[in-house]
Amino acid sequence: MKQPSSRIWMMNAALDAGFALRPSEAISFFRQKANKGTKQWGELAAEAHARQFAVAGATSNALLNDFKSAINKALTDGTTLLEFRKDFDRIVGKHGWSYKGSRAWRSEIIYRTNLSSAYAAGRYRKMTSPEALEIFPYWRYVHNVSLHPRIVHEAWGGIILRADNPWWNSHFAPNGWGCNCEIQPVSRRKMARNGWKEDEAPEVVTRPWVNPATGKTEQVPTGISPGFQTNPGKVWMDEEARRAAVALKPVTAIEGKPPAAAPPEVRRSVQKKEIRKLLDTRAGVVEAATAPETVIKALNVETDSVLLSDDTLSKNLAKHPELKEDAYVALPEIFEDLTSIKLGKEETKAVALGRWDSKLFRLAIKRTGRGEIFLTSFLKVSEAEAERIAAASKKIKPGD
Repeated sequence: MKQPSSRIWMMNAALDAGFALRPSEAISFFRQKANKGTKQWGELAAEAHARQFAVAGATSNALLNDFKSAINKALTDGTTLLEFRKDFDRIVGKHGWSYKGSRAWRSEIIYRTNLSSAYAAGRYRKMTSPEALEIFPYWRYVHNVSLHPRIVHEAWGGIILRADNPWWNSHFAPNGWGCNCEIQPVSRRKMARNGWKEDEAPEVVTRPWVNPATGKTEQVPTGISPGFQTNPGKVWMDEEARRAAVALKPVTAIEGKPPAAAPPEVRRSVQKKEIRKLLDTRAGVVEAATAPETVIKALNVETDSVLLSDDTLSKNLAKHPELKEDAYVALPEIFEDLTSIKLGKEETKAVALGRWDSKLFRLAIKRTGRGEIFLTSFLKVSEAEAERIAAASKKIKPGD
């Protein structure tokens, strides 16, 4: 048998008693979701919930953006349910949203369902990494204590199957509203130590369920609540593989010449088209703007190409839902009209102010180890905020 590397043995020692999950995995899953307005629960297929963010009865993109921002904050900052309810009240009041159910019930459903699915997807991604699978080739269904335990879930407790068993495609917890079950990775060493053996996967028996939104009859595995019959982590990873196959790359030629040799108006047009493609596919990296000479000198780079990645785009869309897509498409023009630039404490980073459509924007950029320029954040600021940024030390005005 192939011996694991020393790094893997170190992981084994650290993780055999449990399994570490970086919150970033759950955050990445949540941020890649695109908004989907729905009038009632059930309109969105179970599998689609891994790719789209929906709140039953929320049809406005602005309303969804605010809820998405609140959930993103809960994932990144550890917002509690009580704190989330304050955001819930603020969002409901701001949009005059009329929802079904009590405030306590509805806010908890939105909060817990989104967080549990995000952590489950992040956990699945971590557990299916090549390093993890080498150490933990088995998974164990764990039924945790619950006020209202489901008999079927209790029966699944303790089942051990190989990680690649198809049963996990539909039974990776959580498997219902308020389900506290989890899937525990198990090493060969732990199997031997506890005298555990691999089980046979239970037969997947389905039952008919009429979707209230569509009126169609769907088959749902017994013991699993409608809407939970798919594995969000697997759907996400399958989607990631699909996106990787169509991932965008920065253009290397425009009309047969390097981008820098193209007329400015032609290059801007291409940049705008590439940004629109990235907004649509959310996969890859594109040239989003042309850096002015001031930025090139400040960051000490030889390129004038400002790059935008899918990761930065997804993160920025989640953190700054007030920015519309047209603002991103305007990046080539914003970079042409920078009003102030200042270096950060690390001279590989800088902050610039730009103006477009009578609005002011703060743009954070950095130089990578490969000498590339990447946009790392983008947000709208007030005149007062812009003045504070412009007055900061180490300022470099365009033309200096």
